[in-house]
Amino acid sequence: MKPMRHDVRVQMSNVNVGAGAYEGDGATNHGEHMDNSATKDSNKPTKPLSGSSYLQSIGAVLLLCALAAGFFVLFKGQPSAVVSMLARSGFTAAFALIFVSEIGDKTFFIAALLAMQYQKALVLLGSMAALSLMTIVSVIIGRVFQSVPAQFQTTLPIGEYAAVALLAFFGFKSIKDALALPDSSSGNLEGNSESGELAEAEELVKEKVSKKLISPLEVVWKSFSLVFFAEWGDRSMLATIALGAAQSPLGVASGAIAGHLIATVFAILGGAFLAKYLSEKLVGLLGGVLFLLFAAATLFGVF
Repeated sequence: MKPMRHDVRVQMSNVNVGAGAYEGDGATNHGEHMDNSATKDSNKPTKPLSGSSYLQSIGAVLLLCALAAGFFVLFKGQPSAVVSMLARSGFTAAFALIFVSEIGDKTFFIAALLAMQYQKALVLLGSMAALSLMTIVSVIIGRVFQSVPAQFQTTLPIGEYAAVALLAFFGFKSIKDALALPDSSSGNLEGNSESGELAEAEELVKEKVSKKLISPLEVVWKSFSLVFFAEWGDRSMLATIALGAAQSPLGVASGAIAGHLIATVFAILGGAFLAKYLSEKLVGLLGGVLFLLFAAATLFGVF
């Protein structure tokens, strides 16, 4: 009987060895399968960083602007005359004020948010149509201040005084609001988005664009309507009215539209990227200083 027990034990051990060998082979095959899948995943192309594309787009726009400005100056041959002409026409003041006012504004983020969902060219077309129309309306309102009342035109420049007062008001208000910002918001525009312009723009876009826009005409119209009504009564609109009352309407209109165009292009190409690195406090202080400088220039021009 003892030899039989020994044979049974040997057979059971052989069965266990076979099972272990089977498990070992299965684990080996599973490991090879995991290695192959990992190799396939590693061979997949990786997407480029979005930040670099934003920087390249912004750099291209800045390069085009620099080339255009250089060509204009060289073509005229008299840089001082060109600068003097632009200063007298109101182009420089309108461009600087509008550009600084629009960076980080509600319309800036509306264009950026829409450009993330739809074709950028359509968003730019609708946004610029709204901003151009708003600029023309603002300049017309500014010219009305110079004609009413007409009997005071020869003795008291009411339009110029109103422009100085409005520019000075926005200058002091911008500086006051910027200094009141906490230090945590001085790092970027997005850091204070919970109660700032970005949060308002996100809420407005979510409310007004509740369904996916299909046709290009819908994208253009929605961009136009959102930007137009968000810009109505805004600081940049009132600044355009003030400049239109004090300086050449053609120069102010062209400078304001150019400022809107550059700011909107920045928003569409890299608004989300710029929001992470632009200082809200710095933008506010710079805008306030510019408002005060042009208010002083307008005041000295009156006298």
